[in-house]
Amino acid sequence: MPATLKPKEKLIHVKEYITDKKGRKVAAILEMREIKRIECMLKLIPHSEKWLYKNKAVLQCVQKGLKDCCKGRISKLNLDEL
Repeated sequence: MPATLKPKEKLIHVKEYITDKKGRKVAAILEMREIKRIECMLKLIPHSEKWLYKNKAVLQCVQKGLKDCCKGRISKLNLDEL
Protein backbone atom coordinates (compact mmCIF):
# COMPACT_ATOMS: atom_id res chain seq x y z
CA MET A 1 0.00 0.00 0.00
CA PRO A 2 1.47 3.40 -0.92
CA ALA A 3 2.19 5.88 1.85
CA THR A 4 -0.18 8.81 2.24
CA LEU A 5 0.94 12.39 2.44
CA LYS A 6 0.58 13.98 5.85
CA PRO A 7 -0.57 17.59 5.44
CA LYS A 8 0.64 18.77 8.86
CA GLU A 9 4.27 17.83 8.29
CA LYS A 10 6.70 20.00 6.40
CA LEU A 11 7.16 17.93 3.24
CA ILE A 12 8.24 20.72 0.90
CA HIS A 13 11.23 22.85 1.79
CA VAL A 14 10.34 26.43 0.87
CA LYS A 15 13.18 28.89 0.40
CA GLU A 16 10.97 31.98 0.68
CA TYR A 17 7.28 32.92 0.63
CA ILE A 18 5.78 35.78 -1.35
CA THR A 19 2.95 37.51 0.49
CA ASP A 20 0.22 39.95 -0.46
CA LYS A 21 -0.45 43.30 1.27
CA LYS A 22 -2.35 41.54 4.06
CA GLY A 23 0.53 39.15 4.76
CA ARG A 24 -1.14 36.07 3.25
CA LYS A 25 1.14 33.61 1.47
CA VAL A 26 0.38 33.73 -2.26
CA ALA A 27 3.43 31.97 -3.70
CA ALA A 28 6.55 30.10 -2.68
CA ILE A 29 10.09 30.13 -4.02
CA LEU A 30 11.69 26.69 -4.22
CA GLU A 31 15.17 25.64 -5.22
CA MET A 32 15.41 23.62 -8.43
CA ARG A 33 16.62 20.50 -6.61
CA GLU A 34 13.50 20.68 -4.41
CA ILE A 35 11.27 20.88 -7.50
CA LYS A 36 13.06 17.85 -8.97
CA ARG A 37 12.56 15.96 -5.70
CA ILE A 38 8.82 16.75 -5.74
CA GLU A 39 8.55 15.65 -9.38
CA CYS A 40 10.17 12.32 -8.46
CA MET A 41 7.75 11.85 -5.57
CA LEU A 42 4.77 12.56 -7.83
CA LYS A 43 5.96 9.98 -10.36
CA LEU A 44 5.76 7.33 -7.62
CA ILE A 45 1.98 7.76 -7.27
CA PRO A 46 0.27 5.12 -9.43
CA HIS A 47 -1.94 6.53 -12.19
CA SER A 48 -4.94 4.71 -10.75
CA GLU A 49 -4.56 6.63 -7.46
CA LYS A 50 -3.79 10.15 -8.72
CA TRP A 51 -7.47 11.15 -8.67
CA LEU A 52 -7.49 10.53 -4.92
CA TYR A 53 -4.81 13.13 -4.24
CA LYS A 54 -6.67 15.69 -6.36
CA ASN A 55 -9.86 15.31 -4.29
CA LYS A 56 -9.03 16.54 -0.77
CA ALA A 57 -12.39 15.57 0.75
CA VAL A 58 -12.09 11.96 -0.42
CA LEU A 59 -8.41 11.80 0.59
CA GLN A 60 -9.31 12.91 4.13
CA CYS A 61 -12.04 10.23 4.32
CA VAL A 62 -9.62 7.55 3.16
CA GLN A 63 -6.96 8.68 5.66
CA LYS A 64 -9.54 8.67 8.46
CA GLY A 65 -10.62 5.16 7.46
CA LEU A 66 -7.01 3.95 7.50
CA LYS A 67 -6.49 5.45 10.98
CA ASP A 68 -9.71 3.81 12.21
CA CYS A 69 -8.55 0.50 10.78
CA CYS A 70 -5.18 0.77 12.55
CA LYS A 71 -6.97 1.41 15.85
CA GLY A 72 -9.25 -1.59 15.35
CA ARG A 73 -12.37 0.51 14.77
CA ILE A 74 -13.54 -1.38 11.71
CA SER A 75 -16.29 -3.86 11.04
CA LYS A 76 -16.62 -6.56 8.41
CA LEU A 77 -18.39 -5.36 5.28
CA ASN A 78 -20.91 -7.63 3.59
CA LEU A 79 -20.92 -6.68 -0.10
CA ASP A 80 -24.28 -8.41 -0.61
CA GLU A 81 -25.92 -5.84 1.69
CA LEU A 82 -24.86 -2.89 -0.48
